[in-house]
Amino acid sequence: MKTRIIIFGALAGTLAMSTSCTKTEPTVAASSISKDQEASFPGGKKITPTDLTATPAPLPAAPPAYNYDPHKPNITHEEYARFAWRQFIHFNSPAKKNGVDAAGKSPVVRGSIDPSRNFAASGASDFHQSGRSAGSNFSSNQLVWETFAHRSELFPAGSAPRGNLATLDPEYVFQKKLKVASTDARFNNLDENTQIGQNQIFFPKNGNTPSTNPQEDHIILFQAKVNPVEYDYVKSIYNANNPPTSLELPPNGTNPGESVEVKSAWREMTPELIASGRYHTAEALYYYNENGQTKAKVATFGLVGVHILRKMENYPTFVYTTFEQVDSLTTPEKKDTGLYIVNLYDQLQYDASVPPGTRPSAILNTGSNRTQVALPLAGAIDSAHGYDVVPGKFDVPKGFSGPIKVQNPPVATLAVYNVNTEVQQAMASTPEFKNSVWQYYRLVGLQVLPTNEDSSITPKTPDPLTQDFYLANIVIESSQPGIQLFKGGVKDPHPDKKDFTLLAKRGLPSILGVKAKGLPPNADQLVMGGCMGCHGNAQYPRDKVTGQGPSIFSFLIDGNTMGGQGFSADVRNESPAELSAKRLEYLSY
Repeated sequence: MKTRIIIFGALAGTLAMSTSCTKTEPTVAASSISKDQEASFPGGKKITPTDLTATPAPLPAAPPAYNYDPHKPNITHEEYARFAWRQFIHFNSPAKKNGVDAAGKSPVVRGSIDPSRNFAASGASDFHQSGRSAGSNFSSNQLVWETFAHRSELFPAGSAPRGNLATLDPEYVFQKKLKVASTDARFNNLDENTQIGQNQIFFPKNGNTPSTNPQEDHIILFQAKVNPVEYDYVKSIYNANNPPTSLELPPNGTNPGESVEVKSAWREMTPELIASGRYHTAEALYYYNENGQTKAKVATFGLVGVHILRKMENYPTFVYTTFEQVDSLTTPEKKDTGLYIVNLYDQLQYDASVPPGTRPSAILNTGSNRTQVALPLAGAIDSAHGYDVVPGKFDVPKGFSGPIKVQNPPVATLAVYNVNTEVQQAMASTPEFKNSVWQYYRLVGLQVLPTNEDSSITPKTPDPLTQDFYLANIVIESSQPGIQLFKGGVKDPHPDKKDFTLLAKRGLPSILGVKAKGLPPNADQLVMGGCMGCHGNAQYPRDKVTGQGPSIFSFLIDGNTMGGQGFSADVRNESPAELSAKRLEYLSY
């Protein structure tokens, strides 16, 4: 059995909306910061061509502490957005080569940036392919984060994490005695086939209409990785026979390093998409069931979404940043891609914070206005309850729902838009980026510290931290109320009945017992949304009576993985029964 978690990742757009269910009012902007304050945060300065071509690209230092003043914040959302881009530039630069060219051996120093190459170098459309050689199945051209430890390396089934990550060749050990042969291994290991057990997401293979059997379309697959600091920390406390009774990921009292986690989404590629030069592509593992046996296969996939989570001094709940490739909803020719999901449930319930028979709403603060958006009604997952169900006849298993068209609610912030424009202009003025794939990636948004949602759309000064309160990535969290416009928590209300129901607990405080300093006094009462609210439900250890514990913000770590259980590998052609069971692996606690 896989580790049991409530939510993994953060959220994204699939809410079918019309003007009848949205209401918008202008926002009174908070005061801008002074030049003296700006100077205290170098990572927030304007991004220039020099930042794009720095060799190597530095990892931006942690932002200073936030002053929690809605009328005069010491750091603006725009500055945080520039910090997010600088992180992206660093982690998507080439990893350092180590000169090894042998089968089963890592040709790079894992987790280290190449001192002689920059972000522009990794933007070549053949970056990964040009690093292949006859001697090794691994490419010597990898992004820094691609070389981090895969979740199945952090927690190999049945054993402790091994050795010095920097020098290890990737080794993947899953439940059911599945071990990937060293000659088959790749750095990208796409072992997750659902969005945290709630749904699967597809691009139609023909035009923009789903195939009669959605499994024949092009699926999006996922993976999760951690940096060497987090890997070494877990290795240092790991004891399957006597798991630790508490933990705090670095930085903590004894380890000043910073924990980083990366969740990425990859689409199955066609030759035309590969040749387009608009995607970072790489060879990746995926899994298939053949005659009852799970087999690892290799194909070329394209990166379509990436979350970067970084825990820093003064930011103990992690800072969440997320990026998307720009073609997921519309093609370069501005045609609808038909991106859709199939939910692994067919009923939705809300908790007592939503009165029966009413539609809950979300208040979105763009920085220039606030918009109130209505979510679907409780009940069946169909068009009558507010879902954009694709018309037609499809082979959707009993208990599932869809296909449902993926859409974005109006969550984009003015600050993120402005910084994306700034980066695009810097790329456009830099010859090295003329044909770079990185032209086609955008910051979606970021969350830095927890807060409650704005209480109304009345034009008064809102809390600046509520910008990106509903942070989501269109290809990583695409279901509707479950992980789209999410706050609080979600679970299966009665898993023993196996009745395919999802419970959205929108009134649940989701930031609990955080040990480190840097949070407001009432943090345990915050009903946070988006990535941070979701990850607040990652708690260890959990009380056996209440089911709650302190938030550690990593869904990779729980009693099962710390006890040696490890993870299972999801197969591409998983059966409806197996997918149904997977819901409970993620939605029970």
